[in-house]
Amino acid sequence: MITIAIQGGLGNQMFQYAAAKALACRHGVDLVIDESSFRSYTLRNFLLDRLQVPEAVADRVIDASSPVKSFTAVKWRNRANRILSRLSLPELPQRGNTYSEPHFHFDSRFTELGASTSLFGYFQSERYFIEIADMLRDCFQPRDPIGPPAQAMADVIARSEMPVSVHIRRGDYVKSAETARVHGSLSAPYYRTALQVLQGALPSPMTVFVFSDDPAEAEAVLDFVPRDQLVHVSGDPERPWEDMALMSRCRHHVIANSSFSWWGAWLNPAPEKIVIAPREWFTPAELRQRNTCDLYPPGWILL
Repeated sequence: MITIAIQGGLGNQMFQYAAAKALACRHGVDLVIDESSFRSYTLRNFLLDRLQVPEAVADRVIDASSPVKSFTAVKWRNRANRILSRLSLPELPQRGNTYSEPHFHFDSRFTELGASTSLFGYFQSERYFIEIADMLRDCFQPRDPIGPPAQAMADVIARSEMPVSVHIRRGDYVKSAETARVHGSLSAPYYRTALQVLQGALPSPMTVFVFSDDPAEAEAVLDFVPRDQLVHVSGDPERPWEDMALMSRCRHHVIANSSFSWWGAWLNPAPEKIVIAPREWFTPAELRQRNTCDLYPPGWILL
């Protein structure tokens, strides 16, 4: 049995599930989701049950006393190891059946893990799960029909000759000092250059579908786009899986430094899609500590 400790927002939850599902499929064993982190983490909700993820509905809750619960134990071990590292002392050993992601880029040792492993990490690379890509694109569709406003926007996207999704994320990237220190927010020149590059590669004018948690800021960032080519997607913040589904229905994508729009672009199965992504996924200080080489699928354009 493979166990995955789920944490973070929807995009992060999808990365974690995808890696764990691929490992479980490789061994032909069951996958169990440990969502115990959400008992103390109130900023985000567990959302995999809003998608067609089979393990997120049936017997998905692991009791706090369960021997397979992994999140709390590994969280405290990792915190202790950061302190020990600063003191130049040896790290605490991992339990034999627990794997904690050692770094941001793909770890080739992942493929050697056994059939009874508890996973802890973010696993932000399709290299962990590319062999089950088709399965995941099915699993990551909304479980229930999207609501009327989202369906109306889906119809607009379907009628558009050249729909392009553009994600402008602000929210916690600017309001939280800790998050801003790690991620930072993308500047207007990134979006201007991205859309110029994209339009130059397309045979017809594009319609820009803007996804943002700050519409006023998005309007300012995209002030160079003709108004008749701009459509603001006013999604329900309580139903983020609908916005992601709408992103995936666009033909091409300009993503933010966000796992949310990473998945919005990845879920589009069209081989001819153009995806433009930022090289500066993190702030310069964080990029010196994290190797993002495996974050971007082959063919994505980096600016």
